[in-house]
Amino acid sequence: MSTQTQTEAPTKNEPRFARVRDLWNEYLPYWFMAPMVIVMAMITVFPGAYDLYLSLIAEPTLNVLNAEFVGLRNYETAFTRGGAINSFVITITVVASALLLESVLGFVLAALVAGVDSSGAKSFYRVLFIVPMAVAPVSLATIGRIMLNSEIGIIPYVINTATPFAAPAFLSDVPLLTVVLLDTWNWTPFMFIIFYAGLSSVPETLIEASRVDGAPLWRRYLHVIIPYMKPVVFVAMLIRMIDLFRTFGVVYGLTGGGPGTATQLVSINIYEQMFINNQPGVAAAMAVVYLGLVVALANVVIAKVGFEGVWD
Repeated sequence: MSTQTQTEAPTKNEPRFARVRDLWNEYLPYWFMAPMVIVMAMITVFPGAYDLYLSLIAEPTLNVLNAEFVGLRNYETAFTRGGAINSFVITITVVASALLLESVLGFVLAALVAGVDSSGAKSFYRVLFIVPMAVAPVSLATIGRIMLNSEIGIIPYVINTATPFAAPAFLSDVPLLTVVLLDTWNWTPFMFIIFYAGLSSVPETLIEASRVDGAPLWRRYLHVIIPYMKPVVFVAMLIRMIDLFRTFGVVYGLTGGGPGTATQLVSINIYEQMFINNQPGVAAAMAVVYLGLVVALANVVIAKVGFEGVWD
């Protein structure tokens, strides 16, 4: 009897284990993605919901049920007395300018390096152009303040001695331009790396066919290479655009948002409202609107340009 019982037990359990195994195999990709999805939900959904809650109350309290609900008053304060509109305009200006400069310079550098025949020279240029991206934001801001100083800075000294022009006071006369140029120097290598990889993936037969047809170099890039690289260009610019909206450390370390509010990005304004003005509700309201703007803009770009060819 004991032997018969032992042989029947696995037989009864086998269909159950088979169903579990089939379920596991059928949804295997989802099981592997589940831990990351859970972690992302914990670090995005909960903070986002709490930020929305803070934007609708007067003051944060330990007992959330006793919080004073103020509706949209924090949003009104942010856009009337908090300088949110000015910060949004400055941020969009910096994002658009830096994104354009970094994309153009990154593509030009990638094209120049791709055209070099020597493999040793290519390796040298790749390393040389990537170096700026390795500088930490705080270090970059500190170095920038020293190099751009009107009295001891090397850049004003070179402009004053080597050119017929007088060097401007970069951090007070043209602070917004200075921020854009410094960010361009720091992050053009990122665009260079992606564009160089994209150029390396263009089939040589395609380029050779256009060359045989008599197309000049600019037409080969305009009508053959760039259209082929559209997915790469789109992804690179989308990632960089989103990252530019997160800019804080370099600008805050370089200008502190000044002079006045000339370089007060939204991220800097949120920081000042929260930690200097002690208005967490206003800071949260500004953050909610900012998040909505970035998400909406990214979705508009995706809808208009699309991911066609990105996953091919």
